[in-house]
Amino acid sequence: MEQTNPTNLYNVYLNASDCLGGITTRSDICRFDIGSILSQAPNAEELENAGACLIKVKYFQIERTATQFTTDDTSLIQIRLINQYPNNIESAPLTPKNKNVVSSNIIGIVGVGNTDYSYSDFQSNPNDYVAIANPFRNQIEIQLTDQDGDLLGTAATAGKDWALWLCIYVPPQVDILTKNMPALNY
Repeated sequence: MEQTNPTNLYNVYLNASDCLGGITTRSDICRFDIGSILSQAPNAEELENAGACLIKVKYFQIERTATQFTTDDTSLIQIRLINQYPNNIESAPLTPKNKNVVSSNIIGIVGVGNTDYSYSDFQSNPNDYVAIANPFRNQIEIQLTDQDGDLLGTAATAGKDWALWLCIYVPPQVDILTKNMPALNY
């Protein structure tokens, strides 16, 4: 997929210590302005006009040990963007307001090595692409939640550094002139 149009492939490294506002009190929610990449993109107009793209978490690290996660009873970290996307689904408690499955904003999950749980092999089954709205249009907010969708909490993450590497692929956009104008034959 990304090999067919490598100019639309973006590798974005984000470090919580660089987020807008810093991580001095809380690092389970961080904002980044990745829209500023448009000044560096070779095909900025195509990137800016894209309505959707594909994203995957290639790498994630956090300043916590497996023992700390075991003590907190956290089995995995869900990496979320603030918007929900219709192609992504997660289960939810059944309530009068919720169905059993709902749209999700999870873009990746990471096992934390909690010794009370068994994990699949992330080396052979890493995070894959997820369809999302174009994140390059403005600021994004990344949230770190546990296996139940609850924020990791300030006790677990206050002042703790984390970093992730995102791979964002923007599919080629249909040329607006071709899409909206009839072909002219001379």
